[in-house]
Amino acid sequence: MKGYLTLQKAAQAEIIIKKSRFITSASPVSDEKEANNFIKQIKKEHNQATHNVFAYVINEQIQRFSDDGEPGGTAGRPVLEVINQKGLIKTALVITRYFGGVMLGAGGLVRAYSEAAVKGIDAAGVVEKLLHRELRITMDYQWLGVVKREVESAGGRQPDIIYDQKVNMKVYLQPAAAQALSKRLIDLTAAQIVIEEGGFSYI
Repeated sequence: MKGYLTLQKAAQAEIIIKKSRFITSASPVSDEKEANNFIKQIKKEHNQATHNVFAYVINEQIQRFSDDGEPGGTAGRPVLEVINQKGLIKTALVITRYFGGVMLGAGGLVRAYSEAAVKGIDAAGVVEKLLHRELRITMDYQWLGVVKREVESAGGRQPDIIYDQKVNMKVYLQPAAAQALSKRLIDLTAAQIVIEEGGFSYI
């Protein structure tokens, strides 16, 4: 998997349809445990609500939803379908409904929960996470300017620099860029710096 789409941040959105309040709580989650903790937290916050419908997608295999008392197929599944239509993974949505006294009917519920899901995703924003490799660079101070410039032009992310007897830099780059940068830095410094490759992570 080269990269994936998920939510940028946790967010909330609200719509009112025929006097019913639909509050969407959306959050990126790293695994099923985090998704379930998020759902528990929202249910606790809204324990007076008529329904707390949820859906989450961790990956293609792990996808769950609950209608939480709404008629079968009118709530959790439409929310899950919105997440899948947008191509998101590692994403959890809880839609809290406070009933306003007007019945919406099955079709109305599907539309309401789908719309609430879209609003929540829009509020949280979508981001693409790409695979990056960690590089650890150790150098004398004289090479710092050169290395910084090269790391920047190679698209290095989240640089972390420790100034000690030598300079220790940790930076993340896409795998091909990491390889090319290592080679370039060794050439530019006549192999006077040390570069170690670390693990992979999605950023």
